[in-house]
Amino acid sequence: MRMARKAKNARSKRAMMAREAKVVEEERSSLFMRGTSTNELINEILKDLNALKQPNSTFFRRRNDKRPFEDETSVEFLCMKNEASIFGFGTHSKKRPNNLILGRMFDYKIYDMYEFGLTEVKPACLFSANSAPSYQNKPLIVFQGDAFETDTKLEGLKNFFLDMFAHKAMDKINLGGLEHVIVLTAEGSKVAFRHYSISFKKSGGRVPRVELEELGPSFNMELRREREASADIKRAACRVPKQVKAQSKLKKNYERNALGETMGRIHMQKQSLDEFQTRKVKALKRGRDKVVEAERAKEEAKRAKRMDDSDEE
Repeated sequence: MRMARKAKNARSKRAMMAREAKVVEEERSSLFMRGTSTNELINEILKDLNALKQPNSTFFRRRNDKRPFEDETSVEFLCMKNEASIFGFGTHSKKRPNNLILGRMFDYKIYDMYEFGLTEVKPACLFSANSAPSYQNKPLIVFQGDAFETDTKLEGLKNFFLDMFAHKAMDKINLGGLEHVIVLTAEGSKVAFRHYSISFKKSGGRVPRVELEELGPSFNMELRREREASADIKRAACRVPKQVKAQSKLKKNYERNALGETMGRIHMQKQSLDEFQTRKVKALKRGRDKVVEAERAKEEAKRAKRMDDSDEE
């Protein structure tokens, strides 16, 4: 756990508050760096991944003597200084050629890491695409293969890439804003990474015809090493804030309409009008009806007596 530090001034206090956990997290920033020994292919792949994450990405052009699987503290320090929760580290050696390490952070500590060996590498500079995506346009992500649902390792890898290229949740999308897609295909123990541009053509109907043009980068990933998150870190990372629970949990017979207003439904028993409480007026008191009837009977008797007296005369 990190030691609690006290802010010395207002500026450092704002910086520390910006690093604290939020109910609605912003888009994850990434940091890409290369090791002491790399080749041109690894350098180009790191640049291409950095371009896909722009503007929330940083690329270190200088070489870094780091070993994430052996020493985590140096990588954690760089990620904390650059406010990055995703990192990529590329190396090349005789023992591990075209080596790429991808990992993510939680609370400025390494959550999980994946080490890949890249084959059939084709950086984006080798493709001559006619339509490149616009700046800050978010890609679609497509996962092909049942292994992403059945294999535990690939299931964690799927979660990592969704976290890496995640963006704000949207209820509706505009087809004109879909410009590129990342396709990850599981082929046995390997995963193929492909990047395409999207273009919509006329089809004669309401649904347009979709055409894909490869943009690059393109490579196959073979998993060499991995480090999964521990149970304690995973439990802390998946904890739901109290504010979110209070917003999402509604009481019984409560619902929200299309405008976001909270509507309630009330169930009432059948009312008895005999016990219905009204305004306390003398004329409406119980027993008053008998008095009125008695007075009315007296008046009718007097009227009848008068009529009899008039007839006798």
